[in-house]
Amino acid sequence: MRHEANLSLDLFGDRLVLRGESGSDGERRKVLRALRKAVQGELTARQRDCLRLFYLEGENVTQIAGELGISAPVVSRHLKKARARLRRVMKYCMPRP
Repeated sequence: MRHEANLSLDLFGDRLVLRGESGSDGERRKVLRALRKAVQGELTARQRDCLRLFYLEGENVTQIAGELGISAPVVSRHLKKARARLRRVMKYCMPRP
């Protein structure tokens, strides 16, 4: 499985540059707030666990599957759905050019 963009919000924030913007702190904070709310309210507990283990702990899909007691394809599915939900949130909170 290929790693997508880093979803660690603390690491992501200082590299976040919005389209057509120089990356103002106010805009970054707005996007980070939206992502945090999405992670807390939009994702299932299993999706959050998979994201945390994959992106923050650096575990691979097989390790996550063993730790959570689910199959590797199920972990991949949780990661895919979580990333899709977060992308959808980003589309709504990012200003259009």
